[in-house]
Amino acid sequence: MILKRLLTAPALFAAAGALLAAGLLLAFLYAPTDSSSMGFSQKIFYYHAPIAECALLAFAIAFVAAILYLRSDDPRYDVLGMVAIRLGLLFSLLVMATGMIWGRAAWGVWWTWEPRLTTFFVVCLLYTAYFVLRQTVEEESRRATFAALFAIVAFISVPFTFFATRLMPSGLHPVVIGPGGGGMPGSDLLAFFVSMIGMTLLLLAMLRQELAVEHLKEELHHLKNRIGA
Repeated sequence: MILKRLLTAPALFAAAGALLAAGLLLAFLYAPTDSSSMGFSQKIFYYHAPIAECALLAFAIAFVAAILYLRSDDPRYDVLGMVAIRLGLLFSLLVMATGMIWGRAAWGVWWTWEPRLTTFFVVCLLYTAYFVLRQTVEEESRRATFAALFAIVAFISVPFTFFATRLMPSGLHPVVIGPGGGGMPGSDLLAFFVSMIGMTLLLLAMLRQELAVEHLKEELHHLKNRIGA
């Protein structure tokens, strides 16, 4: 019962807000200013990177939901996939916006066709096409099946954008975490992981909220049909 209450949308929103606020304070008051040419502009990293990770996580959730739908024909998985992709696109827009601000401050350019930016832009275009596809198919079962297949195919692009800076290290984005990364001191890591956990909880909270809204829409649709009958 306690765990169920902790996983409700309001509880997740509250936890996400607290952690994101803590991450912001850690980033500006505890983590040192970057000594490279990025300087103070590097502070946006503590939100920009978690937003990007959550965008890709949302697309991964949609990928799993698509597989589950094709195996079960359960419409709940279709709704889950649709909501996850919608949130993934929202987070992707935030990634592009924060990335452009950071790029302008750190490197003097709003946009450049380097590996990470280009692959992320392609991901956004692919998942935008997902909703175009949903609008072109009227029959619910066929629409859900085609959408699930598209979500699976589109997810192939996600690992490319994640590993872009590792496979093609010539771009502006540095490798920070993982093999070949420059690494971060403990104070930076603390701020980053607090923000990362907070952003993940925010994604989960929004996911739960959106699923509840879609459930209410479905109930309203059935009620209208019953009244009309």
